[in-house]
Amino acid sequence: MINKISLSSKSSMFKRIVTGIVLMAIVIPCIAFGNWPFFVLSILLALVGIHEILKAPGSGRYSLLVKVVVYVFVLSFIYWTFIKSWVGANTPNPFNGSSEFYLSNIFVSILGIVLYAMVLFLISVSTAKFQLSDATYLFTVGLFFALGFQGMLFLRYFPNGSGITYLESTAVLVPWGKDVTCGNYFAQYYLSRGLNKTFNSCLVFIFMLLGTWGADVGAYFVGVLFGKHRMNPRISPHKTWEGFFGGFVFSMLCSLGFAAICEYCFDSPLVPGILQFRDSPLLATTGTMDGVCWPFLVGIAFLMPIVGNVGGFTFSLVKRQFGIKDFGTIFPGHGGVIDRFDSILTNSIMISIIMLITANGWNLLV
Repeated sequence: MINKISLSSKSSMFKRIVTGIVLMAIVIPCIAFGNWPFFVLSILLALVGIHEILKAPGSGRYSLLVKVVVYVFVLSFIYWTFIKSWVGANTPNPFNGSSEFYLSNIFVSILGIVLYAMVLFLISVSTAKFQLSDATYLFTVGLFFALGFQGMLFLRYFPNGSGITYLESTAVLVPWGKDVTCGNYFAQYYLSRGLNKTFNSCLVFIFMLLGTWGADVGAYFVGVLFGKHRMNPRISPHKTWEGFFGGFVFSMLCSLGFAAICEYCFDSPLVPGILQFRDSPLLATTGTMDGVCWPFLVGIAFLMPIVGNVGGFTFSLVKRQFGIKDFGTIFPGHGGVIDRFDSILTNSIMISIIMLITANGWNLLV
């Protein structure tokens, strides 16, 4: 039986749809062009997101010193690996207009993490207003937020490179070219198909957006129309099991359908040799799954609606802790940056880890 939709629900639904269209009109071109547009967009979103983290417990709760510490450390966690790749002796400098942004790894300095914790705890010890709960909140949420944003950068820029660094000079036997190695596999694949590497390297990021936001959209509409059984009313009173399963199915259809269209209609897999339906000579060369790729792709599509819900519940728990409805108001009908990107942050971390260890032949010591 279909639920009766109230006027407020109709108004909220309309506002969410309009905001979603405007948001996608801004985000999609930045994702497609990559390089500077996506980098600048990530900085703007990160700055707003950090502001929302600091404001959640109360707009006047934290001093200027605390705010500066959080901004400096969280931004450094997000962009440190990226900056290191720029200044590396053998890495093209993306400040040169002809170069493309590229990330080969995800990394947060252990020294930086320890220093961040020490500074927060030192402020807690020396300032009565800044309590232990504040230090632990800013440490855990700030670090998670940074890892999520670094994951988004990795998903967009990793396929933008030439290939994988693991066994970089090892030859890969392919039917479409010669002198192909692990280190130039991506570039050679795109070249052999006549594809624009800068554009086609964004496909895995769009795949992640479709899987994540597809779950949100499916869950919202199915939940509004058919939802009756609450998943966790203590944390998120509006989420239902009917909505979850509706979102799960819609997410799988969107993500796998998009991946299939890209690969079989345009001969452009999400990440050549790493995330695709067909068997991969690259994975066969690295001794991973005998070159069989589809389990990684289907597994990620299966996990996205689940992991995304975990991210949504996690940040909802933070909001309940501080008694706020949303982290911000920048997106009407959707809340703030964290409200809109909570599931994306979680899925970005998950997919980045799977992609990275797959590219490294599941050699966990690399």
